[in-house]
Amino acid sequence: MKLVLLGTGGFLPTDAAQTACYFLPEVGVMLDAGSGTYHLPKYLQYPELDIYLSHAHGDHTSGLVYLFASYLTADYLHGGETLDADNISGFVQRANEALPRTRIHADEKTLAFVQPIHAYLPYQWLPLQAQEPLPNGGVLTHFMMECETVGYRLDWPGHSLAYITDTIARPDSAYLEHIRGVDLLLHECNGPDHLSVLTEHIGHSHLSSALEAAAQAQVKRLVLIHSSPIESLGYSTNLEAVRSIFPNVEIGYDKMEIDF
Repeated sequence: MKLVLLGTGGFLPTDAAQTACYFLPEVGVMLDAGSGTYHLPKYLQYPELDIYLSHAHGDHTSGLVYLFASYLTADYLHGGETLDADNISGFVQRANEALPRTRIHADEKTLAFVQPIHAYLPYQWLPLQAQEPLPNGGVLTHFMMECETVGYRLDWPGHSLAYITDTIARPDSAYLEHIRGVDLLLHECNGPDHLSVLTEHIGHSHLSSALEAAAQAQVKRLVLIHSSPIESLGYSTNLEAVRSIFPNVEIGYDKMEIDF
């Protein structure tokens, strides 16, 4: 199973990173729809798209307005047809036909905020179910976290993934039991340890706390995401000093492809 990190930055897109968006091309599943949706056309291959939102913040939902353009661009990139005045209407028609096949899944609070903003777009808006069936025999489960965001776990036979963003990792965090033993954990990390008071104040995790969460949940691999665009909150130079907490860790980056 392949995961593509389309947007790994937090709260503001930069030249280095778009905002939250993670895509499983083989099954047409996307976790959050931030500005990283900009990268989607290259990777689209499944005929339908299911988007699971963690919460309503703009850095996780702004890409919903790009989907018409994403479908049209993907059609051009993968269809082999020249784009010109004679056939542009065909591209537009196919992109419009793809919009109603787009399913947006979220908790009731997120839907209540995001759906009215995009009411002019013919998406399907679906409240999260206790278990969501996924293509290829998979299942998605969700759980609420401390900062009123939704975490996700996706399981297939032989593959498992968890996605945690916009929350404070603590040793007693309830979500740790939900992600126990996954093959791959995407976990937010918004700053270095010496700024832990700041990161917690704004509802985010710091470096050691994210690694400790991975260790306690006994996951196999950790990729840190949702890095702050503010340079002083960077933590790449601090990683080696704390790697002993959880050795199999790396920092995610845009267009990173992960097999798990």
